[in-house]
Amino acid sequence: MVKILHTADMHLDSPFTLMDASLSEARRADLRSAFSALMMYVKDNKIDILLIAGDMFEHEYATKETIALVTREFAKVPECRIVISPGNHDPYTPSSVYKKCQFPSNVHIFTEPTMSVFSFEDIGVDVYGYAFTSPSMERCPFIGKKPLHPERMNILCAHGDTSSPISKYCPITEADIADSGYDYIALGHIHTGKEPTKVGDTVYAYSGCLEGRDYSESGHKGALYGEFIKDENGFRQNIRPVRFSRRRYATHRLNITGAHTHEEVCEAISRKIVDKGYGDDTLLRITLEGNVSPDLVISPVAVERSIRTLYSLELIDHTLPLYDAEALRSDPTIKGAFFEALLPLLEGSDPEQRENAALALRYGLAAIDNADIIDF
Repeated sequence: MVKILHTADMHLDSPFTLMDASLSEARRADLRSAFSALMMYVKDNKIDILLIAGDMFEHEYATKETIALVTREFAKVPECRIVISPGNHDPYTPSSVYKKCQFPSNVHIFTEPTMSVFSFEDIGVDVYGYAFTSPSMERCPFIGKKPLHPERMNILCAHGDTSSPISKYCPITEADIADSGYDYIALGHIHTGKEPTKVGDTVYAYSGCLEGRDYSESGHKGALYGEFIKDENGFRQNIRPVRFSRRRYATHRLNITGAHTHEEVCEAISRKIVDKGYGDDTLLRITLEGNVSPDLVISPVAVERSIRTLYSLELIDHTLPLYDAEALRSDPTIKGAFFEALLPLLEGSDPEQRENAALALRYGLAAIDNADIIDF
């Protein structure tokens, strides 16, 4: 039996540009910690081969400290064969980390955009692959390139895109995979991951990213651990996901129709957090919807400060004030005229215009009444 750990899309030193500076640095540290946890797993479980299917680094932002961490962790597992297929975010170029740095002898890096192979005779495994040598690759290199020794265990470690036949990032089709002749294809590029799928005689999978980087990469992340056997009875595998992420992103839409107070808004959010089991490992984005009291103007910053059970909370307010439209229509004063002037926007098809018009109505009516709006 051969034990293989398949990972990809770490994007070490990713800038996390959508966050404030301190949180961004903390998330970069989380990402490095997830990598260290993965390498500890390799050591503790005596992994035979670690496959890194591209985008280990965020090439433009890679720091000396992170590169030193990577080489140090790789050196701690000299018995593990580490195979890297550079991707579109860390292509093998004269200025790349892979070209400039000295990696331990157990690290094997594909350097050409054409197919090549690393043969591990002691365990009877051949690992094939290729490297991005620029940020794009228009054609899949393994089409028509079958394994040289079908009787051995043949693995392909590759960065590529199965989502579009016209992708700029090495388009791969299931027909290409079925015709490949490989036993297992370890893919990188799609961060959400893809469960192991068999087409023809080939099993392929995306490991997904090691740590989510924004709200589009929700949920816990990690790698795929596989136990592979190939003998006279054919190729057999047992693959399961392993979590390595320190944090998780989550998004929800929450209807708070009828809310009048700060406390009601916070209670509704807290119930959602408890119901979903979110804690201090969670970066949560909640979009508030529904019709609320006209006197209530929601301050996302104030709500975020009131909820302390999460790692991070981001609030988006899409609520609208609940007015008595009929009373405003029949109002003979300036209130009625103001409402009629805004009505085309309030009933329009553009969501942003509706929200802006509703906010203008809320503030305008308060100004007419010389009243304060509750802003917590």
